[in-house]
Amino acid sequence: MTTSESPTAVGSGTAATDKFLQERVSADTPPERVSAIAKDVLEALAGVIDKHGITYPEYRVLKQWLIDIGQFGEWPLWLDVFLEHNVEEVAYRGQHGTKGSIEGPYYVADAKTLPAKCELPMRDNEVGSKLVFEGQVRDLDGNGLDGATVELWHADDEGYYSHFAPHIPDGNLRGTIVTDG
Repeated sequence: MTTSESPTAVGSGTAATDKFLQERVSADTPPERVSAIAKDVLEALAGVIDKHGITYPEYRVLKQWLIDIGQFGEWPLWLDVFLEHNVEEVAYRGQHGTKGSIEGPYYVADAKTLPAKCELPMRDNEVGSKLVFEGQVRDLDGNGLDGATVELWHADDEGYYSHFAPHIPDGNLRGTIVTDG
């Protein structure tokens, strides 16, 4: 039997968590607001326990699952996949145009700047199927926007992202594409 490593944050180590911790954000959020939000999160979890009639064995299984998420370096990915889109919805309220996309835990600022028609930087022997990505960036009146930036990053064929796995060169399958209107 052959086994292979699963291409998850576990395979990349705790790189996404480490990156998040290095960029520790405090914003201008007063401690009282953080406390109020944390209190509401705990009350919501207490409501889930009550709603489902969670037993001690079930609580311990859930507790271990949550601990495993952290130990395997999956918290940034888990939170971004399951919660960040809700934050984006709140941020978009009252806005016009296309709603933003979440960055997720594998975003890296300052990717190589590329022209509108380009190929993302990649290894000479990059495995996988090519993806053709095309579209238009327009203003609220429908006019093409010259000089807008579209940031793209993609995992390799095994599911690993550059900057988060030691065997992948920095900048691999990443770029900041500048539109030509």
